[in-house]
Amino acid sequence: MRIFALETDVEKIIKRFCNENECVVLVTPYHILSFFFASLREFILSIVLAAAGVFAWWMEWPMLPVLGILLFVWVVFVFFNLLKASVDWFYDCIVVTHEKVILIDQTSVFKQEVNPIYVDNIGAISTETQFWNIFPFGTVKIHLKEGVSGNTLTLRYVPKAQEVASAISSVITAYQRKEGKEEQRKFSD
Repeated sequence: MRIFALETDVEKIIKRFCNENECVVLVTPYHILSFFFASLREFILSIVLAAAGVFAWWMEWPMLPVLGILLFVWVVFVFFNLLKASVDWFYDCIVVTHEKVILIDQTSVFKQEVNPIYVDNIGAISTETQFWNIFPFGTVKIHLKEGVSGNTLTLRYVPKAQEVASAISSVITAYQRKEGKEEQRKFSD
C-alpha cells in the first residue's frame, strides 16, 4: 500500500531498484529500540502533560479548556514525533543484494529516501557495539571509496550487526573476485 511517499511494501521498493537477475542476500529492519530511544522524549513529555492534567483536576480547574489545551500541546509536540519515529522504525530497512546495498529510509508519510550503494563504491565495512553489547544490535559503518566522496555511512540499531557486515563483506569479496576473473580474461585474450 502506498500513502503519499510512504511505501509499506518493501518488496515493491526492492523490485524498483533491483534488476531481474539480481539476488537478494539479506533484508534486515532496524531494532525496536531505535523507536524507543527516538521517542523517549515524547514519552516523558506525555507523562508531564498527564501530570499537568491530574494537577488541574486536583486544583478543580475547568477541565474542558484544560484538556483541550493539553490535547493540542500533545498533538503538536508529541503525536507527530511519535508518528515519525514509528514510521521510521517500522518501514526502514537494509537490503543487501549481489550488486548493491540498498538503504531504505521512510522518514515520514511525506518523505522517502532510498539510497542504493553499488558494491564497487564500498571501500570497507566495520561494526561497533552499542550499549556495551547488552542488546542484540550494533552499528554498521559503510566506508565509501575516495572517488565517491570518501564518506562513512553509519547505520545504528542494526540487529545482528556482525552478521549484516559479514554478508556485505561476502558480497564485496565475491564481486571483486568476479571482477578479477574478468580482468584476467581480458589480458589473456
